[in-house]
Amino acid sequence: MKMPPKKIQNGKKELTKEDPMYKEKRDKNNDAVKKSRLKTKIKYDETMKKVAALKKENEIFEERIQLLSKELTFLKDIFLAHASRTHGMDASHLGIGKLLTEVDEAVMDG
Repeated sequence: MKMPPKKIQNGKKELTKEDPMYKEKRDKNNDAVKKSRLKTKIKYDETMKKVAALKKENEIFEERIQLLSKELTFLKDIFLAHASRTHGMDASHLGIGKLLTEVDEAVMDG
């Protein structure tokens, strides 16, 4: 004589591998796992695309900073040469020594 399935603590009966409900629950679980893993992979791929795009954008900004720093240095040198040649003044006479020092520091940091 075969015994009925055991009941587990919450009152539900324990499923055996031969039970059709067991197979149905396993199939549902397997589908849920596949769906969850696919969703995780899609999110990971999207994140990696964003990271790549941001890295590229950052490189462009870094190049722009370098270009602007060179341009700033060039314009500062032209301005000082003109002020010195035309007016016989240097940065200390023009009252912009501190500003030019800040520009030099900004260019060095960039």
